[in-house]
Amino acid sequence: MRRILAAVVLAALFALPAPARQPASPGAEAQEVVIPSTPAGKQLAWVLGYLNNREQLGDPADRFAESFLKQVPGERLKTILESARATIFKNGAKLTRIKPDLTDSRLVALVQGGDAILEVSIVTDGAGKMEGLLLRPAIPPKVAVADWKEFDDKLAALPGMVSFVAYRVPQGVFSVASLKPINALHPEQCLATGSTFKLYILGALSEQILAGKHAWDEQVAIADALKSLPGGVMQDEPAGKKFPISEFAAKMISISDNTATDHLLHLTGREAVEAYQSFDSCSARNRPFLATMEMFRIKLAPDKSLAARYAAADESTRRALLKTEVAGVTPDLAFAEKWTKPIEIERIEWFSSANDLCNAMLKLHEMEQKPGMDELKRVLRINAGIPFDKKVWPSVAYKGGSEPGVLNLTWLMQREDGATFVASLGWNNKDADVETNTLVGYARAMVDLLAKEPK
Repeated sequence: MRRILAAVVLAALFALPAPARQPASPGAEAQEVVIPSTPAGKQLAWVLGYLNNREQLGDPADRFAESFLKQVPGERLKTILESARATIFKNGAKLTRIKPDLTDSRLVALVQGGDAILEVSIVTDGAGKMEGLLLRPAIPPKVAVADWKEFDDKLAALPGMVSFVAYRVPQGVFSVASLKPINALHPEQCLATGSTFKLYILGALSEQILAGKHAWDEQVAIADALKSLPGGVMQDEPAGKKFPISEFAAKMISISDNTATDHLLHLTGREAVEAYQSFDSCSARNRPFLATMEMFRIKLAPDKSLAARYAAADESTRRALLKTEVAGVTPDLAFAEKWTKPIEIERIEWFSSANDLCNAMLKLHEMEQKPGMDELKRVLRINAGIPFDKKVWPSVAYKGGSEPGVLNLTWLMQREDGATFVASLGWNNKDADVETNTLVGYARAMVDLLAKEPK
């Protein structure tokens, strides 16, 4: 299953817009980032040495796995690495951070080259060789807009369908029904959301915790039958190893861990999540509510007719298919490595409108204020999705999601003056993949506009 991350993964980053400059934290220059002495850490040390002209590539097979070199042949690899060293890193590469969710075989680091901050992701195989190396801009630039009208005009020009809404949320209000949006563009349009659907699993779980059915510190064992494909890291954990529910929830939201998600969906119950999501205007399209591995089995099935047959089926037939044909599918991982075109995103996905996702965030916001729910508050704020100025935005809850042709970004944000905002931004294109950096650029512009909104 790890090969879904393994094969392709050195990006031709030089065609992308230059990343925005990341403000340095006070005293950052005095802090040294320690590289772990793991297989992934050793490869990161080599990458940094290469970018700083202290190491040479030599024979790529000595450092890169065969599966990687099948996708990125040695000469192509050499060209890309040399270009990186001669352009972005011509004045050297500086390690600024290693993200906390790492294992011996994988890590994500932020590396600075001049004004650019790049995210370097490394995955190693059992022999310690790199089967994954991805360099990409860590902070896409903002889209330049003067006001909401220009924001709407530019957003509407994107190919495919978009849905956006932002609300100011008075204290004690936990539904958008009586709120007037600050700005909106097709806010009731049902779109595929990718992993943002995990907010509904978190909501149903939180209700059960409040009812005493489960507890944040309850231990749950990893089950092979519930392992999914990456993203995430919990698929690499041995069956039988136990973690508290809080750990599954944290990984499901902060790094969109699919194995954590499927364990929580199983624990909470598919029917319970479907019932919880009934407030969603698109909920009928989400029944049966799919686990991530079920989605992979349908869209990556060796039998390429399965996705079309499942898409065309009614709800009862879909439920029967999940128990029979879908349950027996082994995803085609070779196809997964080349999965760049949308597959049935209008019929097989998790669907919500921008309004629905704002409501999902507000329901969680209501629950996180109840006794014993501090863990929910923490889980929602581990990963803010994009850089925020913490002096302006001290509290940011976030969940996003994507697959080829699908991207969603949803936030609950509290400004330093106490003003609270909820916003969701979605983009679907059934004909081609959507560009993450483009939508993130719009999101950063949105945050700047919200910072100027009166309290």
